[in-house]
Amino acid sequence: MLVSPPPKGTDLAGNTYWYFKPVLAAPRARRMLQQNPKIPFSDIRIPPQWHQWLRYTRPNPPTILEQQEDVTRQRELKHLAQAADERWAAKPSVLDKPRRDNLELGVGDGDVEGTVGVRCEGAKKGVEEEMVQNEKRTEKPWKMKQGNPGEGWQPEAWASRPSRN
Repeated sequence: MLVSPPPKGTDLAGNTYWYFKPVLAAPRARRMLQQNPKIPFSDIRIPPQWHQWLRYTRPNPPTILEQQEDVTRQRELKHLAQAADERWAAKPSVLDKPRRDNLELGVGDGDVEGTVGVRCEGAKKGVEEEMVQNEKRTEKPWKMKQGNPGEGWQPEAWASRPSRN
């Protein structure tokens, strides 16, 4: 009759964790998980503390209290993340449509009657000037000087110097 060692612990889902020394010349003791038979194999989640213990990065198995505190910490973290997301969503974004004093587009904020879609005369002149400048820049690009900057360069004639004696 084989006597199995007692399990080292359980997690909150009912999985049990074992620690034993194999009989046949194994270099170190083995740690293993025996999943809860009531949970489908695809739904098994190993807590981080037990995963550390199974991989020998943690010397002692976690306690039930430690696992419960970790679940509480994760719940609080999700709540804080949700609150941060709500604060972030409440702030105006740079990508949102401009609301006030958009002189280039001439769009008002709509708070005062008759300001939506009314162009400011100063902005209209500025936009027209910018359009004329853009046309000048792009007008007849084929008439621009072509070639490399040093295309017309020619070397000077070579003259020998008298030798030094």
